[in-house]
Amino acid sequence: MTYQAMNTFRSRITLLTGGLLLSLSLVLVTYFYQVASTRLSKASGEYLVGISQSISNMLTANLIEREREIVLLSKRLSLYQNQNLSELEQTIDQVKNSYKHYAWVGFANADGVVLASGDGLLKGADVSQRPWFINGRSAPFIGDLHKALLLESLLPKPEDGSPIRFVDFSAPVIDANGKLEGVVATHANWLWAKEVLSSSFTEASKTKEIDMFIINNSGEVLYPDNYLGDISVPTTLPKDGQFESLIWQDGKDYLTSTVSVDSPESTTLGWRLVVRQPVDIAMSSVKEVHSLFLILGMAATVFCMFLAYRFAGSLSFPLERLAVTAKRIQQGDRHVTFQEDSQLNEVTSLSRSLQDMMSSLLDREQTLLQLNSTLEAKVQSRTAQLEATNQSLKAIVRQDRLTQVYNRLALDEELIKHYELARESGNQFAIIMVDADHFKKINDQYGHTVGDKVLKRMAAVLKSIVDNSGMVARFGGEEFTVLLPTTDVENAQKMAERLREHMEKTEMAEGLYITASFGVALYKADDDHYEQVLNRADAALYKAKDTGRNRVVVSD
Repeated sequence: MTYQAMNTFRSRITLLTGGLLLSLSLVLVTYFYQVASTRLSKASGEYLVGISQSISNMLTANLIEREREIVLLSKRLSLYQNQNLSELEQTIDQVKNSYKHYAWVGFANADGVVLASGDGLLKGADVSQRPWFINGRSAPFIGDLHKALLLESLLPKPEDGSPIRFVDFSAPVIDANGKLEGVVATHANWLWAKEVLSSSFTEASKTKEIDMFIINNSGEVLYPDNYLGDISVPTTLPKDGQFESLIWQDGKDYLTSTVSVDSPESTTLGWRLVVRQPVDIAMSSVKEVHSLFLILGMAATVFCMFLAYRFAGSLSFPLERLAVTAKRIQQGDRHVTFQEDSQLNEVTSLSRSLQDMMSSLLDREQTLLQLNSTLEAKVQSRTAQLEATNQSLKAIVRQDRLTQVYNRLALDEELIKHYELARESGNQFAIIMVDADHFKKINDQYGHTVGDKVLKRMAAVLKSIVDNSGMVARFGGEEFTVLLPTTDVENAQKMAERLREHMEKTEMAEGLYITASFGVALYKADDDHYEQVLNRADAALYKAKDTGRNRVVVSD
């Protein structure tokens, strides 16, 4: 009985129609699922690579800035050649206070004995066997992350009980005759790297369960804290700037990207930034679309099978003609139509139903194409958001956080550009070094909060006067630099005097007025490096300090 019921033409037509529609639905769903998976996987991986590259750039910029500060400190020979090292100790304290993550800054003589240091820590200690001293005797050096040794008992313990860890920066102090005077160095607390990663780790990244790791050249995890040794990364990672799907130690599949952290030319650290995201999270959108496709396909299949069963009946020749028409449709002819000239009402109804079915398939095909187009638009939108984030991070890296003027990195980039332009065209440029007089007394008397207000107000005064005629940057501490392109010594001196007068007359805080000293230097045709102009301006600044302060001194 069951066999006879299934052996009717109506049943066969119904089963054939259902099977055809179901197969077509599965093929289309599988195809679009594969396309969507590939594109979303690529977009998610590129998104991870973009995050990795942005954070890597921030870490590299911080390493370069710290090394540049210690190298510049080593070049100020007058600080190391005096018998009285009080001025050197004051300068070291200023450098240490200029960056909150400097745990220690000091100077050791050629025998490795610490002669001067911030807050007097380790003064008199023998550091001749420390890697930063050994390597720093010949060239600038950046040491790999290590636990605190001599300083561990002198510094407060972290609240979470983790060990204190440092990155060392050192540079040799060599006099004019090429003799080694000693090594100046700083220990930067590893908290600076945590701060960089925390600042870039948005709520959106947390929602997407994105994790970040810093590993060294040996594959050891430097971030997050791994002093218990319970964090490990896969032994085989993607190539630099690429991404792969990898199984991690917890047995889960993660979309993983790797980007190298570029080191300054003086040292090769071999750090790498690894960013991962669970594949299930990265591909969640594709799974939702896949489920929707399956539901639509099944619904359309059931609906059309119902129509086929309802209108199938006694068929003859017109039905064969309908079969030919259906075959042409199966072969890809989208312009054929089912004839409705049969004398049988059932065949006519079936013709109309098949025509409706074909239209439904075409409509569904268009719907799938539109969904695919929407998915492409989402990918483009995410790419645009990533580009905007990169531009924002680039602006943050070039701006001083406190004063909102350019920082030292941005200044160096502009100086290199104008130095090269001056060498090619012969156009001069001028540098004005500005330093607040007795700024340490302001911090001691009024506190660092007022000191910060004074620095912000100084930056605002400089920026308002210089305006579009030059560039204002914070050089470090209470010292600022003004770059004046295409100018001569007379105009540079006038600008410095104008700045000095406004600085003297401007109320920096409630009832608080200060003065500042200015050093002016111009580019010379025989300069071999742009830092020579900086050094001359710095020397003129200190001459202004030595001759009474609150004045402008022009370099010879």
